Amino acid sequence: MLKDKINIKIIKNFESKIMNNKRNIRIYLPPSYSAQPDKYYPVLYVHDGQNVFDALESYSGQSWNLHHTADSLIKEKMIEEIIIVAVDNMGEERLSEYAHQDGFFQGKEIKSRGIKYERFFIKELMPFIERKYRVKKGSKNTALMGSSMGGLVTFNMGLRRPDLFGKLGVVSPSLWWGDNDAAAKLKSYDYPGLKSKIWLDTGDAEGRFMSFTEDVIAEIKNIKNNYDLDLVYYQAPDAVHSESAWAKRVHSPLLYFFGEIGEIETVELIGREEISLNGPQIRLNPVLTFDSSFKITALEGEYKSLKPELLKINNYGTLIPKQTGIAKIEFNVWGYSAFKNIKIVEKLSS
Repeated sequence: MLKDKINIKIIKNFESKIMNNKRNIRIYLPPSYSAQPDKYYPVLYVHDGQNVFDALESYSGQSWNLHHTADSLIKEKMIEEIIIVAVDNMGEERLSEYAHQDGFFQGKEIKSRGIKYERFFIKELMPFIERKYRVKKGSKNTALMGSSMGGLVTFNMGLRRPDLFGKLGVVSPSLWWGDNDAAAKLKSYDYPGLKSKIWLDTGDAEGRFMSFTEDVIAEIKNIKNNYDLDLVYYQAPDAVHSESAWAKRVHSPLLYFFGEIGEIETVELIGREEISLNGPQIRLNPVLTFDSSFKITALEGEYKSLKPELLKINNYGTLIPKQTGIAKIEFNVWGYSAFKNIKIVEKLSS
């Protein structure tokens, strides 16, 4: 019988000799944990532990509410039972710990300690968790997730150690960090033979440093197609860079890693319905919604303008207006179709 009360343990002041510091570790235990002492569970490790469960301890006053989402999906039998290990950041040391290369923030140089943080994680934290809690071992049972700089360190650790982490939740990653831009950074990783499942997302209202541009999307498509990666991407409509935005979509990576995503229910072209001849570049977002509520952006598919003399569209969904009028865009993927009317005007109001 599954318990109604959510079980979260807090290990206070977990000491790292490698990092020479102490931090809290928060552990969500699934509903059957105490009732089935012989059962072992997959594990999800999450960075920025203060923000994962409790809004009162989050620096922003918001949390992912990950325990509620996981508990609900488990009780609805949409995902298997999992253990979640939320690892607190160290406040002012957060940027350096989550960075695998040096960088700058607000004019201040930050020396990277990502390799040391990775060693702490692998050599000290994970063995402790495996001794104290009934977690299944092996990369196929071990997921890693984080947002912002936590998303970047997840990507770095996961691609450096696919033997340990077989599921990577890369949420709104800070790919701008360091010497190279986001597209160049994606090109710099070693993908051949990678068998990990990768969830990669961003919000389309996160600002120019965080929202993925066309060249970044092009590189994601290139990586997925050339290396046959098990990678999905989601551009969350109207989503900003915040814990509340991540909370709204975290069910999707949980379903992707630990459950069944179901069947496609709808395809929708999301984006502006009115553009101008000389206005900002607009790109449509083809969102697939599944009957499990899982959502992704289609990286495959074909766009077509039904009035190309008024409006053209490229392979990435970027609209290219030619004349004023109303044009219709068609999108086809995996036997599904979506349509969107776009009004082209001379000039938009401020």
